Amino acid sequence: MIGGSVPDQHKQAIAQLAAQTDHSLATGHRVQHIEQGVSANAPLLGTTNHLETLKAKRAKRAPRIRALAEAGLNARQIGMKIAIDTRTVALTAREHGITFTAAK
Repeated sequence: MIGGSVPDQHKQAIAQLAAQTDHSLATGHRVQHIEQGVSANAPLLGTTNHLETLKAKRAKRAPRIRALAEAGLNARQIGMKIAIDTRTVALTAREHGITFTAAK
């Protein structure tokens, strides 16, 4: 509708939140002050344990990667041999103190 007044969505949201707050306080709930920097008991980057799962998989592969590195293979060769990405091999090596020998 051209020329008609359009309600401000922000003002509507503010009014709705104010009404919910008033209702909550009227029913006996109290406002809880949480100090700055304090958060819920959730992980920093989310609520899943995906990163821990990936780290556990890398830890499981570490002995095989260590053995292949000691046999003289580099990260690319190890990745091709055990069918994982070279970056994953390098990350696993960094996490577990594995070094690759220089090519001879």
